Amino acid sequence: MVDLSPSRGVLHADHHDTKPARYVALRGEADGSTADHLQAELRRLLAPSWLTVLRVDLSALRFLNCAALSALLTVRAAATQCGQQLSITGADGCPARVLALTQADLVFGHPPLPGHPRTPLASPALNAAVGPA
Repeated sequence: MVDLSPSRGVLHADHHDTKPARYVALRGEADGSTADHLQAELRRLLAPSWLTVLRVDLSALRFLNCAALSALLTVRAAATQCGQQLSITGADGCPARVLALTQADLVFGHPPLPGHPRTPLASPALNAAVGPA
């Protein structure tokens, strides 16, 4: 387990490997105080040359704000440039709502929340990240 917020101890990451994938479970709260540590740790976990997929499990994450979402999107973009994939699984509650409201769930391949119909993406950057429909 890695504590991604040494001063507050609110975000932790555990990982295990099943080649060619790595699975990371985040636990706690991901916010502006932990976003830089989150980004650095996920980049470190993407480093092995054998790695093709990084799956980030958010099922134990209680809070996700836009700073932490930005860190996840930045790491995903870096992974894509290296021919790797980053996907999100298990988001529920607040993290799932943030993903749905920003439509980042489309970018990460996370299923939409029930009752949130899809509309055209509002952001050109997200349109570029998702690709053609």
